[in-house]
Amino acid sequence: MMRLLAAALLFAAAARAGEPDADPGRPAPSRPAVPSNGVDQAPRRGTFAEASVGIFTTVGGSRRFSNAQPWLGLTVGRDLGAAASIFASLAVGASSNSCFQSAQGACLAADSFGATFLEAGGSYGVWATPRLLLSGKVMGGMTLFSPGPFTQNDGATVPDRVIAPHAGVGVAVDYQTRLDHFAVGFDTAVRYSLPRRVDGAGQGGIASLALVPRIRYVF
Repeated sequence: MMRLLAAALLFAAAARAGEPDADPGRPAPSRPAVPSNGVDQAPRRGTFAEASVGIFTTVGGSRRFSNAQPWLGLTVGRDLGAAASIFASLAVGASSNSCFQSAQGACLAADSFGATFLEAGGSYGVWATPRLLLSGKVMGGMTLFSPGPFTQNDGATVPDRVIAPHAGVGVAVDYQTRLDHFAVGFDTAVRYSLPRRVDGAGQGGIASLALVPRIRYVF
């Protein structure tokens, strides 16, 4: 009889445990609502590296714009807060068929030369959409022209290279893709370099324009 009584009590307890809670004052456990298409991850910000391939031209020589040439660049930087960043970059372009020192219709120095830019800068922008950032940029550094766009003192010898400081400004559009870590962008930048004219004619300013698509990886 004791065994039958114990079995009956265990059966009744198990049945009671399987019944729903009849207490109307007890709130049901809440579950967070998740959209059927998932949760959109916020744009990643942090240390980044960029590669760029675009178009480069110089402005204001014997032609309004030199022939368009390729632009290649590498950049490393760090995002600061939600919309600012700092960066350092190395980029290479070239000026083709535009003379910056001429006399009697003849070009005295190189009318085609390479331009290498080593610079640092910063940017700040506003988010047009949750993934689209519009930014302004400032940069400054040194330019290496090779061969030189100006002659030496004798008016005939063209130096192998000329180093000049430069400053620049630009505007940028960046889109944070849904492929984690990756973003794409486009820059329009104007730089102004000040090579010293060793022929005694003072400074010789050279302006340049770069139109540059970019791809960014954020670590």
